[in-house]
Amino acid sequence: MNLRFLPWLVIALLGAGILSSSAGAAWPGRNGPVVYIGLGPAPPGVAVSYVAAGLRTFDPDVPGSRTQLTEDNTDRDPKVSPDGRRVVFSRTISRSFEGSTSGIFVVNIDGTGLTQVTAGGPGGASDVEPAFYPSGNRIAFVRGSSEPEGRPGLYSVRLDGTGLRRVFSGTTGIRAPAVSPSGRQIVFACRYLRDGFEINGEHICSIRPDGSHRRDLTRRFDGQPAFDPDFSPSGRTIAFDVGPGVAADVFTMRANGARLGALTNRGLRGGRTFPRDLGYDDPAFAPAGGSLIAVARSGVRPRFVIVPLGDAAHPRRLDASILGRAPAWAPLPPGP
Repeated sequence: MNLRFLPWLVIALLGAGILSSSAGAAWPGRNGPVVYIGLGPAPPGVAVSYVAAGLRTFDPDVPGSRTQLTEDNTDRDPKVSPDGRRVVFSRTISRSFEGSTSGIFVVNIDGTGLTQVTAGGPGGASDVEPAFYPSGNRIAFVRGSSEPEGRPGLYSVRLDGTGLRRVFSGTTGIRAPAVSPSGRQIVFACRYLRDGFEINGEHICSIRPDGSHRRDLTRRFDGQPAFDPDFSPSGRTIAFDVGPGVAADVFTMRANGARLGALTNRGLRGGRTFPRDLGYDDPAFAPAGGSLIAVARSGVRPRFVIVPLGDAAHPRRLDASILGRAPAWAPLPPGP
């Protein structure tokens, strides 16, 4: 990807050697499969333990249900449509000595019907991190270094590639947008200038789809990186992670930034517990509500866990053979 304009976005997975990604909004419904970036053992001589191995799916309640969705090892940023039938993601489409460019693709959740949606922006700018609007026919995404100031922009486009719109630009960083189930709010990881100085650390920002009413929802997090926002099925709660790798925890807050606090590694009275056995990141709400899936980080083995919202101190570890990143929990498609 041509991401030199935004060094903070290129965050290597500790011990995995791939880009961190995030989940999108959790659409209400029954719990279906989880789409994620699959990891496989690195080839001999490579300095990391695991490498990306395409997109995969699995059912958290069905052992041995893992399936391969795509084969390209540059596939990133999977998000599932509100009806549970389609997956959007980014893929590297060209490489040169100056860098590489990514575009947005869409595929049916059974692996059929692969279609390219975008081909990057002017000057080889990459299109990454798509997120569905509630209609299921339009996505928001990040386009790199497409602005005169060399900053990224938040864009939207229809799934057929038409109707490209710029939603917002002007911060020094935009990453991982998620559109609320109501369609009235977009949240994203942000890094921008305040009083002429760059904020120390990433925050979670909010904006309306027309580009108005930008707000910093995590102003108290100066110095701590906040990433990967995801809306609950009701749209009332946002989950996100704070901190890198094994030091990360999942936090939650109301959609307006109120009632902010740690969800994982939390003591009986709400305080954070140390030392921690695991770090947790990449949260994605269950479509049925009441829990979320996250990546548990212990050393270099990124495994999935189910975290009950009412009992976050006792996450349920899933199949140990499934290693991955960036889970997106799909609702089951509506019946006939």
